Amino acid sequence: MIVAQRLAILTAILTVFLIGLGAFVRATGSGLGCPDWPLCHGQAVPPAHREAVIEFSHRFVASLVGLLVIAVAAAAWKYYRHVPLITWVATATVPLVGFQGLLGAITVVRELPPEVVATHLVTAMLVLSCVVFVAVGMWMEDERHRGFFERTRGHGRLPGKWAIAGLAWLAVTFWVGAYMAESGASTACSGWPLCNGGVLPGADDQEITHMVHRYLAGGFVFIVVPAVAVAWRRREVLPWAKVYVMVLGGLYAAQVLVGALNVWFTFPDPLTVTHTAVAGSIWGVLSVGAALGFYEPFRAVAGTRAATRLEAPA
Repeated sequence: MIVAQRLAILTAILTVFLIGLGAFVRATGSGLGCPDWPLCHGQAVPPAHREAVIEFSHRFVASLVGLLVIAVAAAAWKYYRHVPLITWVATATVPLVGFQGLLGAITVVRELPPEVVATHLVTAMLVLSCVVFVAVGMWMEDERHRGFFERTRGHGRLPGKWAIAGLAWLAVTFWVGAYMAESGASTACSGWPLCNGGVLPGADDQEITHMVHRYLAGGFVFIVVPAVAVAWRRREVLPWAKVYVMVLGGLYAAQVLVGALNVWFTFPDPLTVTHTAVAGSIWGVLSVGAALGFYEPFRAVAGTRAATRLEAPA
């Protein structure tokens, strides 16, 4: 079981790395470094030029993540067959990764259409959430952590709801942000927080796209602040609350700063990659919060149902 837990955690970490690597591909203009798929310039090994190597590295890591997702599903069926929720989520993640690969192929064949690139990013985030859920579920099902659930049962629901709200908001924000980056609207607004000296964008479509992303990113504060406050108030009964609050709050503050620096310095590659990597990390933390808030170990659910049947009148 420990092997399965570690495998799921490794897959989640590598998925975040893959999201950052995808941002590096986009930032360096390497999206068509390999103009064909699945080969690169008709070869199994890419030619030795920068864009091809960068793009092929992303494909290699994506393939590795795909294999790890399959391995996690196999481990779930081997060690957690008695927990339907874990096995079925782990299994459903496999075709989701397949769909992600298909989007990657379409992205290359159609030469980087912004809407497909954006959907590709959001799908990667969904894969991350599924893997995180499986990892948390495996950890909660471990007999050594029985006391953890018994102490926290029911107290994580409200933080979990705020985490889910945050994920929904970020899904839209990420889609618009990726569309903005791929459509060339990243530099449509000079200055921050204003756009070319104004609060509202002009009639230009790229300015509008850019500012919609900023509005969504700014509006996220109305979710992350209550999410942090709710978790902090439950820190005495939720052992994970303090770390959750510090990591989520710290990442959000860093993301706001990196977003501003991107505009001020005209989107240099390191800041662009950092912006996406931090965004992926925020998504991962919220996914952990949602899973910890709502996941109930199978043994606890089964015990409750059994008790209910015993108490029911004949």
